[in-house]
Amino acid sequence: DPGSGTSSHPGEAPAAGLLGHNRAQLDWLDGILDRYPDLVIENCASGGMRTDHAMLSRLQLLSTSDQQDLLLYAPIAASAPTTVTPEQGAVWSYPQPEDSLDEVAFTMANALLGRIHLSGKLTELRPEERALVHEAVAVHKSLRADLPHAVPAWPLGLPAWDDPWIALALHTPAVTYLTVWRRPGADDTTVLRLPHLRGADVHADLLYPSTSQAHPTWQPDTAELTLSLPTAPSAVVLRLNERT
Repeated sequence: DPGSGTSSHPGEAPAAGLLGHNRAQLDWLDGILDRYPDLVIENCASGGMRTDHAMLSRLQLLSTSDQQDLLLYAPIAASAPTTVTPEQGAVWSYPQPEDSLDEVAFTMANALLGRIHLSGKLTELRPEERALVHEAVAVHKSLRADLPHAVPAWPLGLPAWDDPWIALALHTPAVTYLTVWRRPGADDTTVLRLPHLRGADVHADLLYPSTSQAHPTWQPDTAELTLSLPTAPSAVVLRLNERT
């Protein structure tokens, strides 16, 4: 933990002890990874204190938050690519037996454009809830090879903590993945702007959850996707492909 508590020698700057502490930590990590190059080490964000290039350049994944409210995790998951690469950014998904089906899908959707930390009382889920978890993991496996090559975009702008609609897009030269969250209190329709697809004939495939009643409509001239989600909270993951 790089927090306070270090001391400096006489004549040193007040931060010298903290700087030395951080450098010693990095040297220690380098030595471990030199000895065990196949070891996977998780970096905990620690409220953002360890979300820095020095740590992210060495460690394979970052736990983005220990937030336990699925609705509050959405803006964290959507904003994570501002700091950490999608293939490193791990999101905790922990469906609970008391969750509705929409809430199970919401908490799983939080992680699909990042790295899944799957937890929760999985053995106590009802069959239909467990099926949503299986489906989410299968969808993640189908798209995760694209994540290291994807560039993030925010079709609704960077999310604020209380935004009713939140969206994250990851696009490669061939495909765009889009997660959209509707939180309680939001209208049932939003308009997402995807300027990198302007003029393209785009088909929107529903990846997750397959039971969603989402209704997307694409306008190529304005590069806008109008999306309706009939329930709140709810979330969907879409794949946008250009028709050839």
